Amino acid sequence: MHWLLKRLSGLGRVVCLAISLLTGLAAADLRPIRVGVLTDNFPFSYREEDGSIQGFAYELVAEIEQNMALKFERVVGPTNEINPAFVDGRLDLLQSYVQFPERDGQADFSVPYLTMTGAIFVREGERPIKQLEDLKGRRVLVHRGSLGDAVLRRAGLADSIMYADSVEQSMIQLNRGEGDAVMISRLNGLVLVQRLGLKRLRPLPLKVEGYDVRYCIAVRKGQPVLLAQINEGLAILVRTGRFDVLYQKWFGHIEPKGYTAEQVMGAVAIGLSLALAVAIWAGVKQRALRKRIAYQAEALRLSEERHRGIFEGAHDGLIVVSGPPENLVAEQINPAAVGLLALIGDRRTEMNLGTLLGSDAALVARISTAVKAGRVEEFEHHRPDGPWLRVVVGPLGRRALVTLTDIAEQVQARGRLRHQEEQIRQKQKLEAVGTLAGGVAHDFNNLLTAIMGNTELCLLNLPSEHSEAKGMQQVMSAAKRARDLVRQILSFSRQSSPGREVVAVRPLIDETINLLQTLARSTVAFEVELSADLPAINADPVQVHQVLMNIGTNAVQAMRRAPGRLIFRAESLDVRGEVPAQFPGLRPGSYVRLSVQDSGPGMAPEVQARVFEPFFTTKVQGEGTGLGLSVVHGIMQQHDGAVTLYSQLGRGSVFNLYFPAATAAAGAAVVKRAEVIPTGKGELILVVDDETAIADLLQKILGRLGYRVSKFNHAEAAWLDYAAQPDEFAAILSDLTMPAMNGLQLLGRVRELRPAQPFVLTSGFFSEAERLEALALNVTLLLPKPLGYAEVARAVAVATGRAKPNA
Repeated sequence: MHWLLKRLSGLGRVVCLAISLLTGLAAADLRPIRVGVLTDNFPFSYREEDGSIQGFAYELVAEIEQNMALKFERVVGPTNEINPAFVDGRLDLLQSYVQFPERDGQADFSVPYLTMTGAIFVREGERPIKQLEDLKGRRVLVHRGSLGDAVLRRAGLADSIMYADSVEQSMIQLNRGEGDAVMISRLNGLVLVQRLGLKRLRPLPLKVEGYDVRYCIAVRKGQPVLLAQINEGLAILVRTGRFDVLYQKWFGHIEPKGYTAEQVMGAVAIGLSLALAVAIWAGVKQRALRKRIAYQAEALRLSEERHRGIFEGAHDGLIVVSGPPENLVAEQINPAAVGLLALIGDRRTEMNLGTLLGSDAALVARISTAVKAGRVEEFEHHRPDGPWLRVVVGPLGRRALVTLTDIAEQVQARGRLRHQEEQIRQKQKLEAVGTLAGGVAHDFNNLLTAIMGNTELCLLNLPSEHSEAKGMQQVMSAAKRARDLVRQILSFSRQSSPGREVVAVRPLIDETINLLQTLARSTVAFEVELSADLPAINADPVQVHQVLMNIGTNAVQAMRRAPGRLIFRAESLDVRGEVPAQFPGLRPGSYVRLSVQDSGPGMAPEVQARVFEPFFTTKVQGEGTGLGLSVVHGIMQQHDGAVTLYSQLGRGSVFNLYFPAATAAAGAAVVKRAEVIPTGKGELILVVDDETAIADLLQKILGRLGYRVSKFNHAEAAWLDYAAQPDEFAAILSDLTMPAMNGLQLLGRVRELRPAQPFVLTSGFFSEAERLEALALNVTLLLPKPLGYAEVARAVAVATGRAKPNA
């Protein structure tokens, strides 16, 4: 067949011309074709020691790619990965895939480019095998799903099959004695024997029925155009003699290399006879040949019309350009390209590319650079006042084809993905802050317990007119503010939920101004404007104070270079019916709008757009964390309210805070009764805390309240004391976090011995998991630190049954 095709090459120039044109037009589809490349299939494709891929099939497909102007994306891997990927539809092409009936449903196959005789290879000195049935009971190495696998199954020898990862691996295993035979094509087996030095292996002189190995290029089902291109590429290689060159390179050293004198004389005699016969045949067939040429010319014309329709009807924009890279000319432009480029007027051919694209000099420059490189290049480009385009430039014979695809939706999707990734990063930052906040709260509340508890005891022991009483009250006030600060940190990190109560607005504003005046250092004038009959708000006063401080601090810092004004306004507001756009996120109802306005430099629009993002800041390093306004936004959402910002450069900024209004005035809403501190009557309380200062403090407080106390700094020692006399203890007051044995472990032991024992568990911070575990152990009360005189009194009274919860 090769001999005949080579000798018809002179007569088939018209056919070659047709194939060339078809190939050029097909290059319009420059999307990559995924080709599976095996690394363990010598000599068809394999990996050299330097990492490069070589082989007969690899070079064969590479020449088809070049001749047909296709664009291949090669996926490299071993047989046991690449073949399944092709069968699953993740690859478009396999370089070497044997065709037999069992595989016809998996793929479409090119014409066979090699047909070899199948053989059985064994080791020297093995028991003789005279027919296929002699393989029964022996270990026959094959590659899973191969023709050898199918032949053995057809012959009822499935029990003899032993699978190897690849053809090459099967020969290596046979040489090591890990099998008794290998099913492989004879020529391929001989090549592997020579390459791998497997001198013990030999093929059997046995003809196996149905074992003719036809090597093809496999194409994924449903791609008839690609299959036709592959077959055309193979035909071109045969006609041009390139196939024989590649065959001799990879297999010629195995086949016979010379002929005897008698063979040469015989060939000459036969050749002369054939030459005479051909001359006679050529004269007879000349007329038929002319008719065939005319028929092929007509077929070429119809094919050109067909591909012209494909070019004009393509969804992607197509431009065929020619000429030197620095002065490209657009020869052809399809309608899709006209629409994408928003071209106006007649689409003339032979138009200079720079003139065609107008002011988009950047696109012209990139196309020129790609054409000059002489290879397929792909890039993204944003047209001035136009869409985002994916541009692919590739050679098309002596010309080049430019493919334009509108990727506006893809660019938007990538932008959304980047935004989501940024949100995830911010969430991770907040989670880290939450973890840190829990640890800080635990240690800080332990310190505050010692400070606040001892200060309270001192105030209880000092007369109110004592000279030191005022100082101790200031210590207590500062400690309470520190406690509130810890609560703010936990609230921001979502480690605690805000409490709601009826709160008057004016005291919160006054307290905020008192603190900001120290920061402002007389450079800022403060003003307050409140409407008459202003209702109270339903909010957490600690968090409202934090909101005002965060906004006010930012304003004072923004005005520190010049005198300024900071105005606090508050007025009632009713939102009814459909919520207007200026009140985003609010539901219909009554609100108090609390505004904070400064006369500072204002904010640019791009800063306003990000001002509530966590960790975003315009301050110098060390002056801000970027969390202040993020905290404001979070607190307002937790209060079912909203925050808005209006700012103008050079005119200042105003933050509007919308809080749900309370149903009654603050003065009449909450009437607190004088608190009665419950006391004991000599009951014995077991106190356990590894902090000596806290344990001593609790002993003092409980002693003053009328209780007896058994105090321990180690839970193990406390347990031994309790287990010796469990009925003596009215209640247990234990810390959660302690070395060796923690509070939960102590609670578990107590429940085993005495299930109804009152048990109060204290901690500077309860995680959700710790809280749930304590409740599962039927803890009597969870008491968060810092602990004061009244808190300890109420907790022990509730635990011993002397007071009701929340009384």
